[in-house]
Amino acid sequence: MLCDAQIENDRRRVVLSSIVRVVNHTTLPLLILNTDQIDEKKYNSIARIDINKDFYIPIDLLYGYSSSQIFIAIDE
Repeated sequence: MLCDAQIENDRRRVVLSSIVRVVNHTTLPLLILNTDQIDEKKYNSIARIDINKDFYIPIDLLYGYSSSQIFIAIDE
């Protein structure tokens, strides 16, 4: 889990930024997609992960909506 500890107004604040790391060890770039909240047949692109790179999925995408689905696809 990634977190950022900050001190604001003499109080410690911890900001959680991600809990899921996706590493691309394939031979093609990958796309991280989620479904559109209005039309479930449409997909929104979250990120493109190049070969031998990684990406931390933002925590708000995982917990923002209880029905949100995240997909991994190949980008050709």
